Amino acid sequence: MDSSFDPQLSSKFISAPAEIRRAIYAHLIPSQIHLSLGEKGLLRLAPCVQHDNDGDADCINQRTNDAGLVVWRDVYARGPDPDPIQALRLRSSWGPHWRCEEQMRRGCSRESDRTVMSLLLVCKRMYTDIIETMVDLTAIQINDLETLSLLAPEGRGMLGSEPSSPTSVLSTYLLPNLKYLHITLRLPFSIYEALEHVPDFSSTSNSEPSLLSAWTDIRLTINEHLPKLRELRIWLDHDGLESWSLLNERAVLSPLASLSNNPRLQVSINLPKLHPRWESAERHFINDSSALPLIIHRRYRQRHHGIVNPRDGSLSIEEKGDFPAMYPLGNEEWMGTMEKVEEMERDEWAEGRDPTRIIDSFMSVHHIDPPA
Repeated sequence: MDSSFDPQLSSKFISAPAEIRRAIYAHLIPSQIHLSLGEKGLLRLAPCVQHDNDGDADCINQRTNDAGLVVWRDVYARGPDPDPIQALRLRSSWGPHWRCEEQMRRGCSRESDRTVMSLLLVCKRMYTDIIETMVDLTAIQINDLETLSLLAPEGRGMLGSEPSSPTSVLSTYLLPNLKYLHITLRLPFSIYEALEHVPDFSSTSNSEPSLLSAWTDIRLTINEHLPKLRELRIWLDHDGLESWSLLNERAVLSPLASLSNNPRLQVSINLPKLHPRWESAERHFINDSSALPLIIHRRYRQRHHGIVNPRDGSLSIEEKGDFPAMYPLGNEEWMGTMEKVEEMERDEWAEGRDPTRIIDSFMSVHHIDPPA
């Protein structure tokens, strides 16, 4: 960094051994920090405040009773929802980090949320210490393609241009030296469809960088501009009601395939479970197909969705699960474990039967009205 700054040798804290300062910083700096692009090309930082169950398929944590709002409604109710805050959370493009997005949009107003930026602004010497500590200990979380594009130097033209500004220093010293990168993307269905038609992920383009290229060029970005990266975690979903299995996940993940050739980089990918009605070895990574040479974890997809009425902009919530359709019955004693539920539903589809008949039978026995 800039060697002309005052070394602050008169400061007892700064003159303390580096190991002691680092131990103190480690208690103050969060293990995960969200990075996003704000107004006027300024980078924004906010600690990750995700709770353990914020990404559960039941979407329980998104419920709220703030300002006297109804906590929840009947699972089969339709029409305008009594909880607009919950509907907005269900629509969050940050996926399971919807709570973190709320905090970022509030401008990190709580005192505890301003810790990192406050430390960075103390003095240039401490700024250097903090950046070096963040590089070694903190995972940077990115939640949109625009911010993802900043990992490549050619994508940083949209940033503020003052050379000594926090944004400039973060982009110059923090981003190129990242060791831990977590990417969570909940993108429009159409974006994933477009990825299926990109002709060649291995070639570079001389055209102006696009948001789509932030993903398609991720291999080149990592290999050429993130030489110190040791951990890459990726969480993907789309923001529609359609099943994830309608997308070509092989095409979506094609830019990542060759990352397995880097022995120093650990890559893990988190995707929704595949629906047996639409899964295909040609389009998906299934047990008996050619596997992606990277670790893939499967999860239950979000079952409740915030819907915007195009006529008046009002919000409602609709329940529409993916696989398994019998997920709501997984807690019933007679159904057994969720693994048994999945196995039962797969067997139904394999025999050409729609497993929703089991749900209908269950609701009839227990006198539950079906969805309107």
